[in-house]
Amino acid sequence: MNDPPKGERLQVVLARFGISSRRGVVSLIESGKVTVNGKVILEKGFRVNASTDKITLDGKDISIETPPEKRYFIFNKPKGVLTTLQDPHAEHCVADFFKDVSARVFPVGRLDRDTTGLLIMTNDGALAFRLTHPRFGVKKKYRARIKGAVTDEKIKRLQEGIDLEEGRTAPCVIEIETKTSRETVLYVTLHEGKKRQIRRLFEKVGHEVLELERLSYGPLSLGDLRFGQKRELKPFEVKQLEQATEIRKSLRGTSS
Repeated sequence: MNDPPKGERLQVVLARFGISSRRGVVSLIESGKVTVNGKVILEKGFRVNASTDKITLDGKDISIETPPEKRYFIFNKPKGVLTTLQDPHAEHCVADFFKDVSARVFPVGRLDRDTTGLLIMTNDGALAFRLTHPRFGVKKKYRARIKGAVTDEKIKRLQEGIDLEEGRTAPCVIEIETKTSRETVLYVTLHEGKKRQIRRLFEKVGHEVLELERLSYGPLSLGDLRFGQKRELKPFEVKQLEQATEIRKSLRGTSS
């Protein structure tokens, strides 16, 4: 019988130090920015001992640091703001709205430049991973304004799943608010997050998304938060997020 692997995976340790989400730190590892005991590590599953190994990121020793206090925010992203911490070509990034926060928080998932609404910002890499991974099934609800009248047949196709370049989308729920010959306003609830997924779905059935806003993420909703505003989550809200991923994980584990 083989002995269990020793240590923790490198991306888990980096995420715990609030460097980025687990997916984000994988990109850092693969780009050669991380060393362990002086050796550049490109393998995302590489195992380390956080207590004894010297881990550096861009030459900075992070192994001697104490993991930061976890911080959690919701932010109402305005149109035109990029969901990134820095971009020399962008006029505005989400990081611009968090300059007064001492912790290095990062976005959980992405909203494209023209999509508005709820964005979670945190330095808790482990929770960010669970919130964004489709395995945990955390639901996100959007309000969309679509050009033209979307027929019931097209709604049914979208709800059952559409083939995109990277694979078939999971089933989603669509509810019509209003419909005229010029436009359809509807709500879309899904639990995965492919790039520009809703816009691409409607393009597949011949419609343009004119406006798109994320209203909720798991148990969290925008409430009366205005564009460009943020607020720190209360402890019970953080607990709700944790429970949302734990419940989904449990359900997945018991299904067959």
